[in-house]
Amino acid sequence: MQIAALQKLTLLDFPGRTAATIFTPGCSFRCGYCHNPELVLPEKFPRLIPEKDFFEFLDKRKGLLDGVCVTGGEPTLQKDLPGFLKKIRKRGFAVKLDTNGSSPEILEELFRAGLLDYVALDIKAALENYKKLVGLDVADKVRASKNLIAQSGVDYELRTTLVREIHNEKEFVKILEFIRGTPKFFLQNFQSRGGCLDPAFEKLHGFKTAELNELCKLAREFVGECGVRK
Repeated sequence: MQIAALQKLTLLDFPGRTAATIFTPGCSFRCGYCHNPELVLPEKFPRLIPEKDFFEFLDKRKGLLDGVCVTGGEPTLQKDLPGFLKKIRKRGFAVKLDTNGSSPEILEELFRAGLLDYVALDIKAALENYKKLVGLDVADKVRASKNLIAQSGVDYELRTTLVREIHNEKEFVKILEFIRGTPKFFLQNFQSRGGCLDPAFEKLHGFKTAELNELCKLAREFVGECGVRK
């Protein structure tokens, strides 16, 4: 299992859990606004954390942590993911997986094996605009992933990073129509902060707080819970 980075403690990433977060290198998408280009392009992470070192850390945190978040990049690209999650679960830790939905077949395998306690699925855009934004024609895979997650019985959330120049109200409503009935949906505001995968996106903008609150209000007509994450 390739581990690019480790956050030893998070009180936010795994709802209801005190957790550690690992970041896997490599991503199938090329979202220009991504602010973790070093995780998208694995050659930028030549020095990885040995799996052995991670589990030594985890063994020392028994009784202090109760969960592990696996994020990226895109974790489902990792061939060793199922075996890696089994090792985490055998140690008594819950598992949260962050995914872009590009590998529904991997998600199905993980659900069948009972390896997931929480899933966060990123919804990038309206399905018809995915290819333009992420560089791949993956609309059908994202739809399949969303349906698998919703039917899995595992706790989950959907989330969207909003860019003013991309996610206008028409686009946002199309996203809401696609995820209608989702119990939890969170908005993440785009912040350039420098270092976007595509430097041109550093000139783009997020939304004002009042605007995000209005979008949340609109979203609640389609989903159960909607909130803003910083």
